[in-house]
Amino acid sequence: MDPLTLLVAGVVIAVVVVFVVLQIVGRLLRKVGPNQALIVYGAGGTKVITGGSHFVIPLYQRAQDFSLELMSFDVAPSQDLYTTQGVAVNVEAVTQIKVRSDEESIKTAAEQFLSKRQDARENLIRLVMEGHLRGIVGQLTVEDLVKDPENVGSKMLKTVTPDMEKMGLEVISFTIKDVRDKNDYITNMGRPQIVEIRKQADIAAALGQRDTQIQQANAAREAAVAKSAADQQRVKAEAESLGFQAESQRNLSLKKASFDAEVKKQQA
Repeated sequence: MDPLTLLVAGVVIAVVVVFVVLQIVGRLLRKVGPNQALIVYGAGGTKVITGGSHFVIPLYQRAQDFSLELMSFDVAPSQDLYTTQGVAVNVEAVTQIKVRSDEESIKTAAEQFLSKRQDARENLIRLVMEGHLRGIVGQLTVEDLVKDPENVGSKMLKTVTPDMEKMGLEVISFTIKDVRDKNDYITNMGRPQIVEIRKQADIAAALGQRDTQIQQANAAREAAVAKSAADQQRVKAEAESLGFQAESQRNLSLKKASFDAEVKKQQA
């Protein structure tokens, strides 16, 4: 066979072999993103791989992806919850939960949830959260739930954390969205304050109207006093003017009489 042909054939075979090897390596090498863990089990025990890659040997090992992403879902028990006053309420909340980042917690969470779908995981966690929420609501009044929902969230975090840690989870947040009741207890709860506010508003309006009337009366009285003073000044000025005119007239008459007498005297 021609040496050139042998060389070409050898190169082709080498390329094919390299391609096959790369394909095999690509299938055996499992890459793990930052939002997931790779659970490798079989020969050598169970390993947790996060944020990297790992060779999985067929027949000896198997591997499954396990999500570490934040889970956010509603916690809203369908049954009524009873407060310490015996008032039935419906509570809606939202919680955010994730798998803890340490290897032991990831293994623990994988034992609980690896074979379950996302909705099945959330339902199991929700049952635990609803049970704790029922217990906490039973220790509080309706006023506590409505006026201080942050306190309910803090109590929930403190209460559920031990159970969540047993499942390899941690609660990031728990927030009350809504509190309702079927007997209008919450609606009526604010009515005394509303009545008091309206009462204070009516009193303020009446006082304002009274002050306005007083100010108007004072202004009218001051205007009347000013007018009276002006009239007095006018009358006084008129009287002084008439007196001055009379005095002038009298002086004129005296001067005329004196002049007439002087004329008569000269004529005589």
